Amino acid sequence: MRSKVYLIKASVEDGEKVISQKARRLFKAGDFADRFKENDITAVKVHVGEGDNNTYVKSSYIKGLVDELVELKTKPFITDTTTLYVGRRHNAIDHTVLAEEHGFSINGLGVPFIVPDGLVGTSETVVKINAPICPEVFIATEIIKSQSILSIAHVTGHVAAGLGATLKTIGMGCASKRGKMTQHAALTFTIGDDCTRCGLCADHCPADAITLDDVKAHIDQEKCIGCAECMAMCRFGAVQCNWGQETDVLQKSMAEHALGALKGKEKRAIFFNFLLSVTKDCDCFDTPNMRTIVSDIGIIASTDPVAVDKAALDLVEETAGRKLGVLIGNKKLNALCQIEHAERIGLGHTDYELIEVK
Repeated sequence: MRSKVYLIKASVEDGEKVISQKARRLFKAGDFADRFKENDITAVKVHVGEGDNNTYVKSSYIKGLVDELVELKTKPFITDTTTLYVGRRHNAIDHTVLAEEHGFSINGLGVPFIVPDGLVGTSETVVKINAPICPEVFIATEIIKSQSILSIAHVTGHVAAGLGATLKTIGMGCASKRGKMTQHAALTFTIGDDCTRCGLCADHCPADAITLDDVKAHIDQEKCIGCAECMAMCRFGAVQCNWGQETDVLQKSMAEHALGALKGKEKRAIFFNFLLSVTKDCDCFDTPNMRTIVSDIGIIASTDPVAVDKAALDLVEETAGRKLGVLIGNKKLNALCQIEHAERIGLGHTDYELIEVK
């Protein structure tokens, strides 16, 4: 059976209020209200953006969706887990302050921001899924305790997974730190001769796995957690990774963590992908005015996380006229891997019907 994916065209030029209204119109067009019950504790999963990043999905864009949940008499809270890398989302205190600055708070949205994996990312629940790679996964405890989920993803490229959208938002974004480490464990990185010894990779390595000698930087493989922060920070292309089997394992593990996060909520979740300000890299970059790789498309939503990501990938590639791997500068990355694996393990369907909402 084909899954329904609803599309409303939008652009950042519409303005924040209009985008919020369009997102709410999409909610109503999809008849998503039946996914939520009165007094549900509803997790509104977002990415609050790093400090200087300004291309993330703004809090004002989702105000209408939050208002919809409040009108349905649920108890929504905005949520985002802590990160492996060292930044302003590395612990719950700094993360909450940043969320407040970006409007993801009672003052901005009328509902609280709660970090679901505790002060330092160790509050987790082990979920047994018996999937091909992960027999069990590690999910933020407050995500598990929620009765329903409204997922809001910003569609971007991603340095290791190719595509950052709903599956990443749920799989990586709802995992505890141990869950994130499990997903990244397949990746191994080395530093080539293009290294200039600038030290950025060492400064940003959360595992203290990088040292510099008189020639170049080196990665201690026993300490490396595979987070790809060194590759993200390197300005000279010196960090190398085997993008064959390793990225496939990362993407599949990410999909399996999404399966765990949604276990028991299969009919209690909806998924929004914002195809606005689609950038080469994800919102974890602490960089303002990141370059976009395709013109604004709009917002899509579905009850099927696989279909909504397949539709996002198709729309980006059709609009740009090029494959996503080419757009983000790494032809070896195949984002279909995460989508097809998610379908195989029962998360949803790649066959979808796109329904445009006026």
